[in-house]
Amino acid sequence: MSGSMPPHPTDGAAGPRGYIPVLDGLRAVAILLVLAAHAGLERVVPGAFGVTLFFFISGYLITRQLLVALARTGRVSLGNFYLRRVLRLAPAGVAYVAVSGLAYVALGGRISALGWLAAVFYGANLYDLWIGYRSTLAGMRHPFNILWSLAIEEHFYAVWPLALAAVWRWRHAACGLLAICLAVLAWRIWLFGHCTWHFSAVCGRVQTNPLWRYNRLYQGTDTRIDSIAWGALLAVLEHSRPHTRILARLWPLGAILLFASLIPLGGEFTRQALRTTVQGAGLVLLFPHLLQARGWIGRALCAPTALLIGRLSYSLYLWHWGAFAVADRVAGQARPLWLAVALPLAGGLAAASYFLVEQPVLRLRRRVGSHAV
Repeated sequence: MSGSMPPHPTDGAAGPRGYIPVLDGLRAVAILLVLAAHAGLERVVPGAFGVTLFFFISGYLITRQLLVALARTGRVSLGNFYLRRVLRLAPAGVAYVAVSGLAYVALGGRISALGWLAAVFYGANLYDLWIGYRSTLAGMRHPFNILWSLAIEEHFYAVWPLALAAVWRWRHAACGLLAICLAVLAWRIWLFGHCTWHFSAVCGRVQTNPLWRYNRLYQGTDTRIDSIAWGALLAVLEHSRPHTRILARLWPLGAILLFASLIPLGGEFTRQALRTTVQGAGLVLLFPHLLQARGWIGRALCAPTALLIGRLSYSLYLWHWGAFAVADRVAGQARPLWLAVALPLAGGLAAASYFLVEQPVLRLRRRVGSHAV
């Protein structure tokens, strides 16, 4: 409408080309949680929730865009969709694999040919669980361990556009997504009880590290794909039944109660089997409120610093792991020196990746329908 006001910067309404500023602010929250946990604060900072938030945002945003395309044209251009995914992830991803992998090998580390292929073609989580990215350099993490979450995303999106195009008109499509989320929960519970101390085709490689079962449940495509599906579920719900104002006000309370339920439960069963389901369901309730956030929450999520960190979040997620590996090598257990090396290096590498690798392909991404700013 001529003369209409632009959307408030903290509104859930999309801005130019469908851009939603709040989502970058939420990405900033997610990456800061991950960075803090990986920097040694995992006992007090929920880094795992940061990864769940990344998954949820991805599922919500991409499903929302697919539904807009389906409503407008009745179809999804699969060629353009997959090309957008490649152009979004591959340039920085391949650059990270090449630079970090070659640096690791130059220092004396070993990476098998299959390990390289898994890293490049989004099989890193499966390789790590069934074969293992085990560092051959004492005191230094393997640079490819961080790639597991990218693999899960691409496994989901390999089939999701086709599945959504088939069911988006179905009145009970949201029920089908909810059933998938609950089925993944049931599968995690079964694995928790049956993956003990022996190798099997479903349990993966038994490790001397007592966290091996946790890693199986945390990094498996079959056990974490629900974190993306919860975000897709919210997008489908909003598309079919936009929530009322009253409901939007009640949902945050339900989310808080869900998140709070994790505190008294505790224990390995909650941590390994239940936690991601509670987080996903809680985000379904909380996310609509965050998208419409005003006041200090809205200002914080849409502050220039938050938006910048959010736009750098993919590069930060990749390169911080390599930077932290360098700090392992240089500083060892000397904590002040480790932080002095790790944090500036992570920021510098991420910025270089963003401006020198990601930004040059932005125009090409827009030609195939990307809403990137």
